Amino acid sequence: RLFLVRLFGGRIAPTANIYGGVRIWMPRNLVMEDGACLGPGVDCYCMARITLGAHALVSQRAFLCGGTHDVDDPDFPLRAGPIDIGARAWVAAEAMVGPGVTLGEGAVLGGGGVTFRDLEPWTVYTGNPATALRRRRSGADDGV
Repeated sequence: RLFLVRLFGGRIAPTANIYGGVRIWMPRNLVMEDGACLGPGVDCYCMARITLGAHALVSQRAFLCGGTHDVDDPDFPLRAGPIDIGARAWVAAEAMVGPGVTLGEGAVLGGGGVTFRDLEPWTVYTGNPATALRRRRSGADDGV
């Protein structure tokens, strides 16, 4: 899988992992750093660049959507925006991240959560729309 994504222009670190069933639209817009992972069934709609930082995890059946439409324009044009998932951030199962969103380092979007706004580093978010639940321990003291 890594080879195929690279063949179509994706910038994928040798230690990244892409599970079976992942769908990637426009692989040339995908960047995965060391240890980053797209879990089974992830839908990665790369209309704009989608970047997974080192050891970032996107769990099963999550949706990374780099595009939307301008609902106020009668022509309903397509709009794209990059998604940046910071190092050690986690998008849990069946969550959705919209275009133009940055998940800060260590941020967590809980299962089924939906965000169209940036998420602060080392903070756990849940729900639709995603709201901050609590701070996450960074792991800096134990070498994580």
